[in-house]
Amino acid sequence: MDFRKSKILLEKISALHQSMSSDAENVSSIELDLMKSYVRQLYEALLDLPEADEKATQSNSSPKVEVIKASKAATPPPRPTPPPIPDPPKVEEPEVITPPPPPPPKVEPTPPPTPKQEPEVKTAPKITTRPPVSPELEELFSFETAKELSEKLSEMPISDIRKAMGLNERIFTVNELFGGEKDVFDTTVAELNKMNSFEEAKRYLITGVAAKYNWASKDRKNKAKTFIKLVKRRYN
Repeated sequence: MDFRKSKILLEKISALHQSMSSDAENVSSIELDLMKSYVRQLYEALLDLPEADEKATQSNSSPKVEVIKASKAATPPPRPTPPPIPDPPKVEEPEVITPPPPPPPKVEPTPPPTPKQEPEVKTAPKITTRPPVSPELEELFSFETAKELSEKLSEMPISDIRKAMGLNERIFTVNELFGGEKDVFDTTVAELNKMNSFEEAKRYLITGVAAKYNWASKDRKNKAKTFIKLVKRRYN
């Protein structure tokens, strides 16, 4: 083996490799061919081939272009690419069929318990009796049939008891017939406006404010008669 020649080739390979590495993105085909030539010469020098000294001498004495051409001519053809190894056939695993779970046991619905019937207790019907009404109160709700034209005009129907009364008349009525309690007067008039007949209004007043505030007394009788007459016009 020629150590001197191999040393020179190693230095050339190192220098060329350094030059190519400094600008790796712009390596020319000439530099690549030259590098292949150096490597091939080094390989031949290491094997002591008879043609190695002759090719090394030619590469040192000939210009750079001739070395590149010689390297191209001496480049062995590329080895054929071996065909790809096919993948082994895929063995499909048999599908495992899981049997469906058994249906739950059928549970018969429990019938609801029969309610226990309590023995019917018959009670005597309640007899509701209204408290007796004094003749004085009954007299306040009795009126004679109007004969004169003026009397007939004073009995013309009204749609609202409260609106048919003036301010002074309302104040006087509250003080005389409702004990000065304006809230009781407003509630009573509102209920009377909702009723459909004078008989209904009569029962409401007799069992309520007429008895409570003693409308049949001598000092309230006349005012009570006037107010009841106004109430009667609501249902004419």
